[in-house]
Amino acid sequence: MAKFVTQARAQAAANVFAMLVACAFVLFALDLAGLDRPGGGKPPAKDFVAFWAAARLALQGQTQALYDNTVIEAFERAHVTMAPGYYAFYYPPPFLLACLPLGLLPYVWSMAAFLAGQAALLWTSLRRVNPARWAVLPILAYPGFLMNAFSGQNGGLTASCFAGAMIFLETRPLVAGACLGALVYKPQMALAVPVALLAARRFRAAAAACGTAAGLCIASFLVLGAAPWRGFLNNAGAARGDLEHLHDKLYMMQSFYADVRLSGGSVVSGYAGQATLAGVALLLLAHVCWRRAGAGPEMAALAATALLVTPFLYDYDLVVLAAPLAWISVTGARTGFRSGEVALGLLLYLVPLTNILVRRHIGVPLAPPFILCLLVMVWRRGAVGSWPASGVRGAMA
Repeated sequence: MAKFVTQARAQAAANVFAMLVACAFVLFALDLAGLDRPGGGKPPAKDFVAFWAAARLALQGQTQALYDNTVIEAFERAHVTMAPGYYAFYYPPPFLLACLPLGLLPYVWSMAAFLAGQAALLWTSLRRVNPARWAVLPILAYPGFLMNAFSGQNGGLTASCFAGAMIFLETRPLVAGACLGALVYKPQMALAVPVALLAARRFRAAAAACGTAAGLCIASFLVLGAAPWRGFLNNAGAARGDLEHLHDKLYMMQSFYADVRLSGGSVVSGYAGQATLAGVALLLLAHVCWRRAGAGPEMAALAATALLVTPFLYDYDLVVLAAPLAWISVTGARTGFRSGEVALGLLLYLVPLTNILVRRHIGVPLAPPFILCLLVMVWRRGAVGSWPASGVRGAMA
């Protein structure tokens, strides 16, 4: 029988999560000082170097050159103090369009604005999903976003897209669709979106998602021209090469493909394993959405599936778990949790932080099985109709 979570228990859990903030900030300080990696000397929020350099090059009119790794390496070395190596820009032109204002600021100020903007957007959306007072500290302490900040990546934007869709799907489907359409900036995270919206017969949201994606692509073409699109498409092979041949890239990944490769499997076996997992995840997602379980379970299942279908998944992408965790926590506190659900939620909450230790001592990421368990939990609840049918707003009542 489900056990209800009282306010006292929720507050106690919040206090435990608050202690994670101190641990996470210690790791953040180590990252900034370059003490946790051999050689050190890397810039703060190192992956942001590529975003900033691409924006600067685009503002200088070198839109084709920014997809040339030789050019972007030279630019990064000339403008940002860093250890040997460089950071390639593999994102499509719609993301480059969004990055343009960042190129107007010096690196440190640009990085601060980028991370602060993500934090504000994700905080606002998660508080809409779970407005309970006891949820403030767990949201502030969420390791996924802190790990995203360490890397200087855009996982907070991706998580906000899923949270926004969760908030608006029932009441403003066009807005929800626009949130999902914005994922065109990171297309590997949008692979499951058509399955979810079409299986749920949410055709207005699907139309808005398609329109938003197309509009952003057209806008990037009108503002930046055709050169970035040619460069992006020509550079696709280099991105795939990183995925298939660079072992240090696998070490940072959280996909089942990485599990197979790091366990000694070939590229083919890695893709086969990833495709099998993706097929299972998409079937579970389609079933949840076909039953029209509500915005909460549908978008929670979509967020989990998005993390399971792509082989190109890094540790900073795990911040996407924030949206389903925020919704499940408030819904479970209202309706009660089944056996094992609280433990699974805690494990998923900690996964972005504990992956550092797991990778170093076990050698393979453990995120995929936990995320699959999350999807199965949502599917199992949806299959018996035990999620509130009214979605997010019902959970917040």
